[in-house]
Amino acid sequence: MNISWDWLGELIDISNITPEQLSDQLTLAGFELESIDYNFENDTILQISSTTNRSDTTNFMGIAQEIASIVERKLDVSKTQINIPVFKTSIKIDNLCQEKYITSVIHNVHLQESPRWLKKRLALYQIKSINNLYDIINFIWIKWDQKIQVVDLNKESIQVNINNLNTLKTNRHIHEISIDNYSHTWKNKKNIILQLSIPETSITNNSLIKPPLSNTLYSLDSQQLPSQINYNYSMEAYVEAITLIHKLCQTQYPDKIIYLSTQYQIKYPVSFNYDKNNKILGPTVSHKNKESYKILTPNTIDNIFNQLNFITHSQVAVCHVDIPSYRLKDIERDIDITEEISRLYGFNYFTDQLPNNLLRGNQSNQKYRLNQIRAICRSIGLHEVIHTSIGNQYPTSIYNPLNIDNSSIRNNLLWKLIQSWIYNIKQSKKSIEMFEIGRIFISDKKNYREKTHLAGILGGKKHMRSEWDAQPKNISWFQAKGDLEEIFERININVIWQKASQNNTLAESIFSTSLKYFKTNRYAVIYTPNQQPIGLFGEINIQNHHIQMADTLYGFEIALESLLKPPLSTSFKQIQPYTKYPSVTRDIKIEVPYHWPINKIFEHINIINEPIIESIELFDVYKNQDRTHKSLGFRITYSKSNSTLTTQEVTAIEQKFRNICVQ
Repeated sequence: MNISWDWLGELIDISNITPEQLSDQLTLAGFELESIDYNFENDTILQISSTTNRSDTTNFMGIAQEIASIVERKLDVSKTQINIPVFKTSIKIDNLCQEKYITSVIHNVHLQESPRWLKKRLALYQIKSINNLYDIINFIWIKWDQKIQVVDLNKESIQVNINNLNTLKTNRHIHEISIDNYSHTWKNKKNIILQLSIPETSITNNSLIKPPLSNTLYSLDSQQLPSQINYNYSMEAYVEAITLIHKLCQTQYPDKIIYLSTQYQIKYPVSFNYDKNNKILGPTVSHKNKESYKILTPNTIDNIFNQLNFITHSQVAVCHVDIPSYRLKDIERDIDITEEISRLYGFNYFTDQLPNNLLRGNQSNQKYRLNQIRAICRSIGLHEVIHTSIGNQYPTSIYNPLNIDNSSIRNNLLWKLIQSWIYNIKQSKKSIEMFEIGRIFISDKKNYREKTHLAGILGGKKHMRSEWDAQPKNISWFQAKGDLEEIFERININVIWQKASQNNTLAESIFSTSLKYFKTNRYAVIYTPNQQPIGLFGEINIQNHHIQMADTLYGFEIALESLLKPPLSTSFKQIQPYTKYPSVTRDIKIEVPYHWPINKIFEHINIINEPIIESIELFDVYKNQDRTHKSLGFRITYSKSNSTLTTQEVTAIEQKFRNICVQ
């Protein structure tokens, strides 16, 4: 916007400031001075542009007020006062629209040529002078960003009853006829209705109605004028318009001014904390002594609030700030106030050095645990991958997504791993064993839960040899399961494996969506000792992806929440010295029901808690033809740390094992 240096000097004392100095201060305050023209009718013109969030600076008074705050000078808003009664009325209506009408009647308006100073002001914005009345209306529009409508009372007296100006219906009607009432052919004396209004439609449509350019009082490039109507200074602009009409149009002041408003807006103060502000901005350099560092004191901050026309209600460490109406759109939070403080004090006065901090940051136990699991997975030969958690095939939808492809968030990790494995097979014909640690999102009625999961892909390539001269083979079920068991063993976690047919609670768990990626009855469920499902392991079903591959692919997905806290009882293994006495190894046969799973057998064996038992290994399984019983061969090693074992001690323990028989 074009700013006249002489006009600016009439409102602010800038006698000891040069345009270049003001340019530097405006730049630091977030405004751009595009050019300085020194040859415009013995005046200096500043071309200033503001940011989109500062709609209050799209007019001359808005820029002037901002400059007054920056240079810490007083803004002389108005030097005239008129004694006209103003009748203010607040009208309640049913809808939520906001309307405002300021209306008065002025008689015997003399239309003539405008004075030279007014023509000069309009010429700054390339506005052609028409007559004194129209030039005044355009001048108010430039200075205050207020659009005042004029109605020819002589022509419209039949339609408008001036005795009912205090009614909402009459003011709405005046606004409707004023849009088409402009005419540069008006001559001689006129009786007019002067109205400044916010019409009903401008609020309901969330935009302010402007008269079409062909109906306005000027003809110029719209970029030279304010970008939108600002009604923060409506009364000040209206009074100045009446004063100018009184002086330049040789008429009397109106008898009264009608002020109708349906506006009802509750403005809440913004809470502001001085200490929090200083923590964000940090230490500053003094304006006088640039070698000394300090923090902004509450008194300095209050002075900046005074420059910004903020009203404060201070307490000890916190204050409540009332924001002026013209800044409500861009100052809503305490961080916005902090930005204003730094802008007015000067960004260049804040130190850019971080304070010395002797304290080191600490990682949580869960972070250490995740890094441990990640290192174990890498050590067993898995490649770590990272996928985005956003897609379009998950059941948990995102509110207001950017596009359809990013409309949901994942509820499992295994699906993306399978897709990456298929992509690598198609591109390079090589299978890559991989793992991923990430978050999944589970919908729960109106809420959602975030969980940290570990998922991986095993197998799919031939690299196992039983002998050096043998052909390489793909890993088997037990070898893939052994890799997963190694992870649990190295993080010192005990788990229980169960067949898919023995699971009754999985359908209601967070792994229910992952079941479809495994072959039917070719997966196992992993449980904690307290029978809580924590994961799945099984053979991946890749037949639906049209991949011609004979090698078996295995996958797993585990919830890590219960694994991130190591059990206190098994966090550290106790180190014991080797015994000096010989150990005894015995083989024993135990008969159990045919349908007993291995977990149940070990539950019964663990009941025999004898300290001289060093190890128990299963080396043989024999199943009867009638499928009623099965015989298990165990190799048990006994040892004693303080004496030699006797036959009676070993036989007594073996009898306890034989008692685990058919019930």
